[in-house]
Amino acid sequence: MEKEYEVECDGQSMKLKPVKVWMLAPKGRRGVIIGLFKCPGGKVVRKAIGKAE
Repeated sequence: MEKEYEVECDGQSMKLKPVKVWMLAPKGRRGVIIGLFKCPGGKVVRKAIGKAE
């Protein structure tokens, strides 16, 4: 969780580090890695940050 990702917060693009990261994998489909980001204004945003192999 050291890497910063480009996330949109309140209409502005910012580089933020994820607070939490997990894998979301529905049955029979390839999974994606989701990151939870906290914007400076207090808003919390989820974003797909990668694909599972």
